[in-house]
Amino acid sequence: MHQSSFSYNVTRAYPFKWFTPSVIIGGIITVVLVSFINFASTGYELVATSSNNPNGTVVDPSQHGGIRWPSYFVGDTRATCAPVTLPLNTLLFTQNNAIAYTLKSVWRLKDDGTRVNLGSLVYHNNMLQRCNVTEVTIDVLGRYTQSPRNTASSGAGVLVHALASCAVDIDTSKTASALGPTYFEMKGTYEAAVYPNVETFLSRDKVKSPSLYWGESILRTYSAITAKTYILSASKARPKLAHERRYNAAIILQRRANGTDNDTYEETMRDDFFFVRCFVEGNVCAADDIPSLAAPEKNSWQHPYPEIWNRVNLLGKGMWHTVLADLGRNESSVPNMLTQPGLLANLTGGLASEVEWYNNRTNIPENMAIRNLLDRHLASKAFDPNGEPQPSLGATPAYFSTNYICQVPRTKAPGTLFFSILVADLVLLQAVWFIFRLIVDTVSQRKDPTLRHCAGCDQSMELADLRKSSSTTVLVAPSSPHGSQPGNN
Repeated sequence: MHQSSFSYNVTRAYPFKWFTPSVIIGGIITVVLVSFINFASTGYELVATSSNNPNGTVVDPSQHGGIRWPSYFVGDTRATCAPVTLPLNTLLFTQNNAIAYTLKSVWRLKDDGTRVNLGSLVYHNNMLQRCNVTEVTIDVLGRYTQSPRNTASSGAGVLVHALASCAVDIDTSKTASALGPTYFEMKGTYEAAVYPNVETFLSRDKVKSPSLYWGESILRTYSAITAKTYILSASKARPKLAHERRYNAAIILQRRANGTDNDTYEETMRDDFFFVRCFVEGNVCAADDIPSLAAPEKNSWQHPYPEIWNRVNLLGKGMWHTVLADLGRNESSVPNMLTQPGLLANLTGGLASEVEWYNNRTNIPENMAIRNLLDRHLASKAFDPNGEPQPSLGATPAYFSTNYICQVPRTKAPGTLFFSILVADLVLLQAVWFIFRLIVDTVSQRKDPTLRHCAGCDQSMELADLRKSSSTTVLVAPSSPHGSQPGNN
């Protein structure tokens, strides 16, 4: 008989009553379990999506149409969000959507204190830390320094800037052992104009964000009042300048203290809180504090327009503390006038009279007029620290509001999902069946070695054994009663 190069196994039925129901029940359970595992591990695909809440997207990808599985099922293919790169001069808002910031510089520090400048900020929803305002600039704008439509409608405009520095704990680049936090400086902008270049305070909530509500009220009110006061002062001192609306002033306010833990409430409320540098209509101010500049007896080009300076002081404080509140600075060691009831009452003490003064100035000649910039939805009177109910003043930790590119797992198309699970099931079920049979065969054959052979083989072996035993049996004849001797025949 010819013998092929291939062979086949001879099988026999398992002689166990429990085997068939066990295989059927266990098979159903195994198919369901294997299908579930395959669906969890291969039934989805990663798709790109945009999110402004990367932490929430990673924790719960279902909000973007994804699915959420335990990490031991999906491993490294879970929902992820990549950091965003913010180049210099990027316009940014915090989650409060209050002040608009422009990123000006980014740096890190080496071990020896050397500054390593970076061209961008790598950011991943990090909380802003160590924020501090270093300078507030108030620019009075006229015909040649603001847009024509703002000049036509407002006469003079006021643009307020604030320089602020912050830090974030994120590993951007380990350049020359520059480790630790990443520092950056940005410029916040507020413009109370009919047509502002940059929109600010995109959302307003008096209940949830009362400190920022009061900050916007102060900025809006004192920007309008400062502009109108400047027009009135200029019309008295230089009528031709006011007629042509050629206003031009730059006022730089810096804090006299260095922002350490020695700051007190009294220092924050003082009129000489700021160190002042100002340039008004091409002239440098001689004094460097608000009380000296506001003294009426010193009215000159070195002490210009005494009427504006108390309002400049309140506008500068409003911008200073609004930026601090927007950036989440609420520590008692650095008093924030918008988060402390007593300080807020001091800051807004003259608000009602200022609003009344502004509304009564309606008899200005048309060519010097400024359009009413007050907002009736904002505060128009002083904050009452004893009023009920008291708003929950405070500043919450801040982070930049920006979009992130994320990858979230989503279920595959039905056809693709069916075939991917089917193929994976066939592979795993075959492996499970092989392992199950191997275990049963090994255990049963140890207990009964005859199970190593097929049923027909066992019968053939039994017959062969019988024939062998028959052929080897010796038959002995019975002896003669007379005891015959050999050779007697």
